[in-house]
Amino acid sequence: MIEIFDKSRRRVAIAENAHAISEQQRINAVWYLYFSLPYKDPKNEYCKPFYYVRHNGGELYRIMPETLAVDESGSVAYQCEHVLATLIDNILFGYHVVGNLGTYTPDVIRYVLDHQLVKNWVLDECDYRNQFEYGWEQESLLSALFSVATPLAGPYIWRTNTAVYPWRLSLKRLDTTGRPEMYVRRRHNMTSYQRQRDPQNIVTRLYPLGYGEGVNQLGIGSVNGGVPYLQSPKAITDKYGIIERVWTDRRYEDPASLKAAAAAMLQELQEPAVSYSVGYQEMTASDFDKAAIGKRLRMVYPEIGENVDTFITEIKRDYEDVERSSLVVANKETSIASSLADMADRQRIEQTYAQGATQIYSQALQANCDAASGAVMDFFIPAEMRIINKVLVKVRVAKFRAYSKSTESDAAKVVTSTTSDDQTRTSSDGGRTTSTTTTSDDQTRTSSDGGRTTATSSSGGGQTTSSGGGATSSATALESSNVLPHETTGQAVHNHGLHNGVKLAVYGGKTEDGAVIAAGYENWVDSGAHIHPAHSHMIPSHTHTVDDHTHRVTIPAHSHTTTIPGHSHRVTIPDHRHTITIPGHSHKVTVPSHSHNITPGIYQYGNPQKFGLYINGAKKADFSGRTAELDITDLLTGSDNMIPRGSWLSLEVRPDDLAYISIDLIVQGFIQSRGDKTV
Repeated sequence: MIEIFDKSRRRVAIAENAHAISEQQRINAVWYLYFSLPYKDPKNEYCKPFYYVRHNGGELYRIMPETLAVDESGSVAYQCEHVLATLIDNILFGYHVVGNLGTYTPDVIRYVLDHQLVKNWVLDECDYRNQFEYGWEQESLLSALFSVATPLAGPYIWRTNTAVYPWRLSLKRLDTTGRPEMYVRRRHNMTSYQRQRDPQNIVTRLYPLGYGEGVNQLGIGSVNGGVPYLQSPKAITDKYGIIERVWTDRRYEDPASLKAAAAAMLQELQEPAVSYSVGYQEMTASDFDKAAIGKRLRMVYPEIGENVDTFITEIKRDYEDVERSSLVVANKETSIASSLADMADRQRIEQTYAQGATQIYSQALQANCDAASGAVMDFFIPAEMRIINKVLVKVRVAKFRAYSKSTESDAAKVVTSTTSDDQTRTSSDGGRTTSTTTTSDDQTRTSSDGGRTTATSSSGGGQTTSSGGGATSSATALESSNVLPHETTGQAVHNHGLHNGVKLAVYGGKTEDGAVIAAGYENWVDSGAHIHPAHSHMIPSHTHTVDDHTHRVTIPAHSHTTTIPGHSHRVTIPDHRHTITIPGHSHKVTVPSHSHNITPGIYQYGNPQKFGLYINGAKKADFSGRTAELDITDLLTGSDNMIPRGSWLSLEVRPDDLAYISIDLIVQGFIQSRGDKTV
């Protein structure tokens, strides 16, 4: 049953009258489906170009060419291609490079699929995680996609799933060494048998080459120990000898990727490819389902003594005539051998071409300079320069050149210099300072008055002091005052008074009126001897009288003498600084009109004898003398041992004195003819 779908994948018809249905499936290639309809069948109306068809729920195809054959059957024949061919409709326009370290095989596949205008295909599974670099220029997405798997080691298979949308694409490893999944036996389900062995394509030593031409063509020596070829193991070379081939694929620009692809090819080419074409009759419906691309198969042919383990590389099914169905099986995948043979043929007829040419360009610089400011030349290495053969420099050092001795001024000029803000200047001492002064002996200093001096102070008259009120008398008070007991009564007879400076000879004597004078006192001025009544604790009011008197003090003439012993003074001045602030100000200088005579000529100064060479500001070498011819190719390399591309580089020459420098630079390299624009 043939189902027909429009370009939006909606089923629009079922072609019940379809006949002559056949299908051709090849490993890692676009599959095809063929069918016919009677030319008067109304379903022909739906069989339009780019409409989709599906046979018995299988893979999805799209209708491409049609052929009308009016004969006895009167049929219209249709050829359909697998929808994988939709990737042919889009291209990678321009030049694309993707891959290398950090970019894995799934990333490269997604990069290709991301350039679909309509996202029909997405990546489902990928069994590989290599980091090869790929380059494409004006390639269709399908050819770019198939080339992703070219350098992979070991058999692989592209698998599709068109039962869902977007359609799914997977890159899987192909296991060809396991237990057979199918058997084809003579006189059982084998209708024909044909074996083909072709030793013409055996290769045991392969020289892979990438982009470029001549001595600038990419090889694998840099990643293969300096050896430009890959060679089969000794067991293979002993069997077949050394058979050399050159394989050129200019898409490769990375030596590691080129080597990996060459290793995969040599693995396939070191043994002759053996292919079998076997007529296969599907006995039951289950047999029909068993046959599939990539399945392991064992052929049993007792008559010729062969039991061969292979895998299916191509299936041709005729759904109307089983006898015409066949399987193509092989001991290995033949697409690599076919591509190498095809490449060899194209090389023999000179279809390989150079993608660029060796270019030489130069530039020069002359400049005055000195040891502080050198002569700097900037030069550019384009990104399209794939290989730099050499960078040569010639340096000449002469004396500094001046072309006149003076200049002329025809008008007065006023030159003013102004500070824009205050400026502070600070001076500091060098540290702490200690100063010491010392006397050598004792020194005596004397001061004298002018003569004797008499000082007198007098009271203005008698003074009477009264104390009123009572005072409490007690045993304690008697013991602490100048009170003596009366001789007869035993009462406290006492006197109050003040001394006048005349000391009594009698201790504790009595005055004329019998008053007792307390011991230790001098002369008393009497208040009158009296007795406080017995059992009375009150001191009656009484009066104290002080007579007029004079104080006279005489200070005789005298002098004061002071002796200062020998000693020293030590003074320490700590760290300190002085700060002076100079305010903003200006100076105005007037240069009057004047003239200078000009003396033309070439005047030389300085005496340079050597110079230093700097690359991008970093010193690389010193050279003696005034002339040098240098190969600076190795001096331009960075940390990755590569000369930067697509950027400016600087070359500087610094002499040891005033000098006139002349630099000539020549760059030789291989440039590919690629660019973003054409003028």
